[in-house]
Amino acid sequence: MSIRDDREIINDIKSGSIHAMDELIKKYQKRVYNTIYGLCMNYDVAWDVSQDVFVKVIKNIKSFKEQSSFWTYLYRIVINAFYDWTRKEKTKKRATTNFSDMTTDDSKRSYEVKDMINIEEDFDRKMLEEKVKKGLDDLTDIQRQVYILKNIEGMKIREIAELLKISEGTVKSHLSRAMEKLSVILKG
Repeated sequence: MSIRDDREIINDIKSGSIHAMDELIKKYQKRVYNTIYGLCMNYDVAWDVSQDVFVKVIKNIKSFKEQSSFWTYLYRIVINAFYDWTRKEKTKKRATTNFSDMTTDDSKRSYEVKDMINIEEDFDRKMLEEKVKKGLDDLTDIQRQVYILKNIEGMKIREIAELLKISEGTVKSHLSRAMEKLSVILKG
C-alpha cells in the first residue's frame, strides 16, 4: 500500500471517510507523540495530549485551508494542546494543598519486571531522564520548540524557521542557547 498525499487524505476526511481519519492518525501519531514527549518528558502526558490533539484535528479538519503544509497546521495544534494541558496542570496544582502533595501511597506503585532485573541501570536512566527534563524545563518555550524540532523531529533549520515564522539566524541562535544550557545541566 502506497502512502497517500496529505491532501488526498484530508479531502477524504472532509467527505466523511472514517478510514481516512485512521490513515491520518497512523501517519502522524508517532511524530505528534514524540514532539509532545520532548516538551514534557513524560510518557503518560505525551499520550494524553496526543489523544487530545487528534480529537481536535478531526473535529476541526474542515477549517484547514491548505495554505500551509498539514504538518505546520498539526504542529500548531500540538503546541496549543500542550500549553492548554500545562495551564490546566498549573491550575490543579494551585488548587491542591501542600498536605495532599506530601501524602503518598506506595501501594499504588506498579512494579515491573525490569525494575527487579537491573535496578542500577534503571536508576541511571531515570536520573539522566530527570536531568534532561530539568534541562528542557529551564529552556524558554521557543528554545525548547527549536531544540525538539531539530533534534527529535530531525527538521532542517530552514524548515523550523518556516514553521515558527522566524528567521534562520534566530533559529540557530535559539538552538545554540538551548544546547549550551542543556550541556551545562547534563555535565552538572
